[in-house]
Amino acid sequence: MFVLRIGSHIPILLIYVDDIILTGSSSKLLHSFVFALSYQFDKDPGDLHYFLGIQVQRDSMSISLSQDKYVDDLLHKFHFHTVKLVTTPSAARILLSLTDGELLVDPTEYRNMVGALQYLTMTYFDIAYAIHVVFQFMHAPRTTHLHAVKRIFRRL
Repeated sequence: MFVLRIGSHIPILLIYVDDIILTGSSSKLLHSFVFALSYQFDKDPGDLHYFLGIQVQRDSMSISLSQDKYVDDLLHKFHFHTVKLVTTPSAARILLSLTDGELLVDPTEYRNMVGALQYLTMTYFDIAYAIHVVFQFMHAPRTTHLHAVKRIFRRL
């Protein structure tokens, strides 16, 4: 995040990999900043529509944030779009440990699934704790951990 103070105005530039958000307290200052960026990089960033899995929709009175598209994309990517739904992101009275279950032969899928879920903690508060728990096992995931991740997907 880059913040610049120019008098009483502040433009804020947030960059994450190839996603950019530019906002600030002065539309005139923002327009000149966008012009400078488009001149330097030969590209106008345009209006904000999607950032880190969050879809942004505007009308004349409000801004709506949603991750519905991101969730739908995840469910299709990991083949959970046709599974039976569950009402809670984790099973009651199930505690995950470092030693329960067999080590996954290839932890890539587990890591991809959990990594993709981390972006949902910003708007899906009911699954944030469950995601935090499974994230702790990224270094050596086991079958029980994978089952817990799959349950989170079934909750979505």
